[in-house]
Amino acid sequence: MISVTAKNLRDNLSEYLDRLQKGEEIIIIRHSEIVGTLKPFKNETTGNGAVVASMLDRNKALFSRNKNLTKKSMTTKELYHKALDEKYS
Repeated sequence: MISVTAKNLRDNLSEYLDRLQKGEEIIIIRHSEIVGTLKPFKNETTGNGAVVASMLDRNKALFSRNKNLTKKSMTTKELYHKALDEKYS
């Protein structure tokens, strides 16, 4: 785990993104206070497509009742992509 000032992070973003990819956690400091942390993304926490599809199948009724989903009879693939779009937009 390393710490970095917000200015240093901004000025050297590529370097710190490389460190994140290698698994390092980064603490961000601004005006002498910790404001947050950056943690590497771990693929195993999201599962593979088959696991996600299985979870969506089990919860299809819940997803289809969601008012943000306009189509009531979405396929698992459509639900998966809709959930990803909402999570990362």
